[in-house]
Amino acid sequence: MEANCNYKSRTNGYVSKQNGDLSSVILEEELDPWTAFAYKPRTITLLLLGACLLIWASGALDPENSFTGDQDASVKRGIWAMMSVFLAYCLLQAPSTVLIRPHPAIWCVVHGMAVIYLVALTFLLFQNRDDARQFMKYLHPDLGIELPERSYGVDCRIYVANQPANRFKNVHDTLFDEFVVAHILGWWGKAIMIRNQPLLWVLSIGFEMMELTFRHMLANFNECWWDSIVLDILICNWFGIWAGMRTVRYFDGKTYEWVGISRQPNIIAKVKRTLGQFTPAQWDKDEWHPLLGPWRFVQVISLCIVFLTVELNTFFLKFCLWIPPRNPVVIYRLILWFLIAIPAIREYNAYLQDRKTVKKIGAFCWLSFAICIIELLICIKFGHGLYPDPMPHWLVMFWTTAGISLVVFLISWSWKLHSTMKRKKQ
Repeated sequence: MEANCNYKSRTNGYVSKQNGDLSSVILEEELDPWTAFAYKPRTITLLLLGACLLIWASGALDPENSFTGDQDASVKRGIWAMMSVFLAYCLLQAPSTVLIRPHPAIWCVVHGMAVIYLVALTFLLFQNRDDARQFMKYLHPDLGIELPERSYGVDCRIYVANQPANRFKNVHDTLFDEFVVAHILGWWGKAIMIRNQPLLWVLSIGFEMMELTFRHMLANFNECWWDSIVLDILICNWFGIWAGMRTVRYFDGKTYEWVGISRQPNIIAKVKRTLGQFTPAQWDKDEWHPLLGPWRFVQVISLCIVFLTVELNTFFLKFCLWIPPRNPVVIYRLILWFLIAIPAIREYNAYLQDRKTVKKIGAFCWLSFAICIIELLICIKFGHGLYPDPMPHWLVMFWTTAGISLVVFLISWSWKLHSTMKRKKQ
């Protein structure tokens, strides 16, 4: 079943579609009487309601007494109103996604938020570094102030003899760092999105290699060996991947027979069905098949590169724009990326699996690539001159050798397949 703002429905091979609103030519038995109202179009009603809200918020009918003359406050209100109008448009008219839970309109709004984020990043890209840092104050008053960079690799001793109160102080402080839980939850979320354990371990080890590669640029990447290998890979990453794959297997093994709330036999069943609205309507297996051929291998590796780039952008953006790790702006960005990535990965996997039906990548997938590129450009532009230490020679040689080896491997693989197909034709 597929549905969204341009509502689609599929039941027993029957496909119906209506463009432009949440209305449905969906079969009647698919809509529960208790919730059918939520899937009917309200475009004119919402348009008039929105106009009334704008009249009230803008003071259009009483301009002289509306505002006190605070220009900054007026600019902020105008920006918020502009974004609200755009999100309201997306709520009603945004393009299709493959997700329908908890409601198709939710993903329409997420699409609008992604577009706003992309546009805001583009604006930021055209500023200079100092102006961009000061512009961040509009997002949060605590921003725009230079911050010390935290390093996790200053003291790598496991046993600290001169600390009688806690001789394993370094391990204790690292293990009980507030970001450990966030680390585990992050990998749990990635496992739910990617649903492929080997690919997840490629990303896990790959990010640790990225930290090793760029630790001469960011002190935050300078970790102790036991922190990187044991705590990150073998504990946090492993537990997050394990929990995520357990969740994947749970949803994969479910029987998806949805019955409307009104048809549930008792109040407990009605509550469970209501909560079930926040779970997937169906569960698709993601078959990535990176060894299917050279081009498929490149496509899957490209997904890994985008994932790693987005994660690296988090740290470089914080450094370049002076954003503390605990600032809400960091959390908002991660939440938005998570919401964007859920449909984006579904769209990308569908594009790889069924090229005959899916001719192009979906809207969320395109937005993901575009946002990743703009974030990377901001990091490059604003990071100019901030990293005086050059990359170690051995790292340059390592990545050069790895890149050449990958190209040779792909060329050899392609040539072998070409020769095999040529012999078969003869």
